[in-house]
Amino acid sequence: MEPIIIIKDLKKYFQHLLVLDGISTNVMPGEVVVIIGRSGSGKSTLLRCLNWLEEPQSGHVLVDGMELPIGQKRTAEVKNRIIEIRTHMGMVFQDFNLFPHRTIIDNVIEGPVIVKKEDRKTAIARGEELLSWVGMIEKRDNYPDQLSGGQKQRVAIARSLAMEPKIMLFDEPTSALDPELIGEVLSVMKKLAEEGMTMLVVTHEMGFAREVADRIIFLGDGGIIEDGPPQKIMESPEHEDTRVFLDHIL
Repeated sequence: MEPIIIIKDLKKYFQHLLVLDGISTNVMPGEVVVIIGRSGSGKSTLLRCLNWLEEPQSGHVLVDGMELPIGQKRTAEVKNRIIEIRTHMGMVFQDFNLFPHRTIIDNVIEGPVIVKKEDRKTAIARGEELLSWVGMIEKRDNYPDQLSGGQKQRVAIARSLAMEPKIMLFDEPTSALDPELIGEVLSVMKKLAEEGMTMLVVTHEMGFAREVADRIIFLGDGGIIEDGPPQKIMESPEHEDTRVFLDHIL
């Protein structure tokens, strides 16, 4: 089986600040990879580079066999490739990013109708299935400001899934939630993992990592400090930086 994501020597600068310093790793289909590290270690930047929300300076990234156009001019062909790569990856942000003036069902069907030119009736049927799957069908006609944070995040997951991605990227999806709402979002993510979705998850929810992740990557100083199974990383880390970090959050 070939990796669904291949990352080789990925580098990202913000002006003169080197945030990602030669990241290299592969992700297999169906694998759940949790990315941890201190604030500013490049976790979110790595996800945003994969989805081309940030443009790396150098390196090679293949997503489902398609190479990100790192260092290439923005031709029409390159722009179309970026759009196609993005359709293979859903991304869920910590601040939900729902359209406040649209109903929940309209938020969910926006991508399929606008980007994929899907028939609205077909998109609504699929959107309702997804809202049922995340436990939000009863809120289909509500607006985002009528929902709790946990409900908004479940809708955001349904919206990403509506594009039928092969990969899901989660950027600290529970960090903006009150503690009592975190579980409802993590339970949806667990269901997604059980159904075989490839997932990269930036989070400090180490219970989720222990239970669901196939691998944990610890980022620091722009690079991968440790990469291994959850039990190994959490119970017997090899690097002192990993031990100190885990002592603070476990």
